[in-house]
Amino acid sequence: MAAPVLPPIGDDIKQWGQSLTAYLQRQLSRFYHKTPDDNPSEDGVVLWDSSKKYAVISSTGAFRQLATKQATPASSVGSAGDVVGMIAWDTNYIYICTGSYNGSTAIWKRVGLSTW
Repeated sequence: MAAPVLPPIGDDIKQWGQSLTAYLQRQLSRFYHKTPDDNPSEDGVVLWDSSKKYAVISSTGAFRQLATKQATPASSVGSAGDVVGMIAWDTNYIYICTGSYNGSTAIWKRVGLSTW
């Protein structure tokens, strides 16, 4: 049996997602098909949604967003490339992007964090 082909992995989740997508497109024909003897630890599929700019996962065909940390927005208006569904956090707040950046509309909302 040939050695498995390993995907590229890095620290930046966005770059990793894009690299993984490109890797899968190049290497798809080299992957082994699952058989009853294969390791069943892989139950889902992780992909990069380039239009929404976040990773998605599915184990049932219904893809859901993975919570990946985006850059903390400097203001509620955000910056170029921000799209609905992005999530960021720091030591004081969790930020959720509720729209796509247009330069003037407040698209980021935040909720304060506190101890309990």
